[in-house]
Amino acid sequence: MEKFCPNCGKEIKGEADFCPNCGYKLKKEKISKPSQPIIQKNGDETHSQIRHSKKKPMSKRNKIILSIVGVLAVLFVCFYAWGSSYYSEHNQVRRIVSALKDPNKKVSQYITSTDPDLKVTDENVKPLQRYYSNHKTQADNAIYALEHQTDSYGVNFEQTGRYFLLFPKYKLQVPAFAPTVRTNHSNSEVKMNGKNIGKLAGSASDYSKKLEPILPGQYNFSIKSTVQGRKLSTTAETDIWSNKTVNLNIKTETLEIKSLPNGIVYINDKKVGTLNSKGKLLLKEYPISGNMNLYVRATVNNRTIQSKTIDNLSEGLDYASDGTDAISTDGNKYVIKPEWKGLVNKDDAKSVLSDAFDIPDPDQFVDGSDNSDYVEMKKMIDSYKDQDDISNIESEVSVQSITPYDNNSSEVTYSVKWTFVHDDYDRVQVMQYTNAVLTNEKNESGAKIKKIGTGKLTKDHKVTTGDSSNDTDTNSDSDSDNDD
Repeated sequence: MEKFCPNCGKEIKGEADFCPNCGYKLKKEKISKPSQPIIQKNGDETHSQIRHSKKKPMSKRNKIILSIVGVLAVLFVCFYAWGSSYYSEHNQVRRIVSALKDPNKKVSQYITSTDPDLKVTDENVKPLQRYYSNHKTQADNAIYALEHQTDSYGVNFEQTGRYFLLFPKYKLQVPAFAPTVRTNHSNSEVKMNGKNIGKLAGSASDYSKKLEPILPGQYNFSIKSTVQGRKLSTTAETDIWSNKTVNLNIKTETLEIKSLPNGIVYINDKKVGTLNSKGKLLLKEYPISGNMNLYVRATVNNRTIQSKTIDNLSEGLDYASDGTDAISTDGNKYVIKPEWKGLVNKDDAKSVLSDAFDIPDPDQFVDGSDNSDYVEMKKMIDSYKDQDDISNIESEVSVQSITPYDNNSSEVTYSVKWTFVHDDYDRVQVMQYTNAVLTNEKNESGAKIKKIGTGKLTKDHKVTTGDSSNDTDTNSDSDSDNDD
């Protein structure tokens, strides 16, 4: 059989290993086939032995890497389990609202606003923190509402990203409001949380300004103005949860305070004036605001005493009438008469004095029969009754004034009109008493007499029966209880 070189095509003769023309190798080396496994049979068991290459043992480095990977896998599983709980929506709601209840904590990074132009800072979120700090029940209600996706004054919880690319990141989205500030005085300086908000526009007695959007919460507004040369100011604490109007009108009224002579008048714990020798103080165009209180302090018998406090003075002015209450009206002014602890009222004073000048009784006096004024009073009345030419005696008490003397004691000024009935004429005398002291004893009903006071005869005249002439007035300076 003829053979040809597969490379150049030249005929090959014999069993040449290479082409004599081009040198191409004509014969390929034989590849030995892998030996078949040797099967040995020994009794009933058959063993197969296959020749394998021997495995290389794992290096120490690889073992360390594998161990580290295993530990990291376990740590990741633990971290994921912890993070799923810590960063759950439920726990994030509670942490954020809890921080809102503490004004000392920084929470701006957890808050966002519905107004994209309003940048949330630690400073402008403080009013919201003050609100929840003072309204903890509302904060708890907000937690419930957010967890159950119900309305909570426009406050919502929204996802804004992820922590570690794994856990949802939530923020509290709160609405923004633009309230309007209004007042009734021009050139007023208005501040919100201590910062000037700028000028208010308007005319007559209506000036206002709409504020830039702010976060909800508790805000303090203050206003200063000058009215008739007098500097006026007022403050208002208000909760902003809408585009509301904050009324900063400065209400002014004329007040006349009547109390103890030389007493000091306090409004909101600040001295505003001193009562004159007649116990009067006139405050013209005084600013009236909410939550005002008024009281009087005076020194009596080397002791400082204080009247009862009149709370909510502005409300009291709204309900004042022409009556005899602590606050009444008199023309264009309000008359204020603070009450005093233990002060004897006129009815009780007149009752106990009338009884004492009619039939003195130890029960009408402090210390009873041991009271020296009781002893003198009884002697005087008995002496009148012992006079044969007097057929009847009548006494009429009129109380002019009652002022505090000490706690539970009152100084009373009063007069007694005596009518001594004779056979053919009546003798009329009027005694004016000052410095009398009556007390309201504890666990006792009504008033008691501590001191009857100093008497001065102011009128003394005879009236002939059926004739009103022969009147004789006297200005006697005698400090005695005159008899007929």
